[in-house]
Amino acid sequence: MPTRPRTGTGRTKKPTPPAAAAPATPQEPTEVTATRLERREIPSFSESREARIAEAAYWRAERRGFVAGQELDDWLAAEREVDEDLAKRQRPASDRGD
Repeated sequence: MPTRPRTGTGRTKKPTPPAAAAPATPQEPTEVTATRLERREIPSFSESREARIAEAAYWRAERRGFVAGQELDDWLAAEREVDEDLAKRQRPASDRGD
C-alpha cells in the first residue's frame, strides 16, 4: 500500500516573544578595587580548620588570577582570616557587643 505524504506536521508554532525593552538608563560600572576583593564573604561549608584555610587560599589565588609565586602568602593570609573568624565565633556575645 503506498503511503500518502502528510499535509501538515502536526506541530504548532511557538509565539514569538515580545521584544525586550531596552534599559532606560545604563548603569554606571562598579569600581572593583583590591579592598573590595580582599574581604569578599564566601561561605565555607567545611568543618575542619584546614579545609576552610584551603578554600580561603584558593579564593585568594583566584582573585589574583592564579599567578604563580604567591601561594604561601595566600595560605598564610587565609590562616589569619580563618583563625580570626574562629576566634570571633568563640567569644561570648557580651564581649562582641551584641
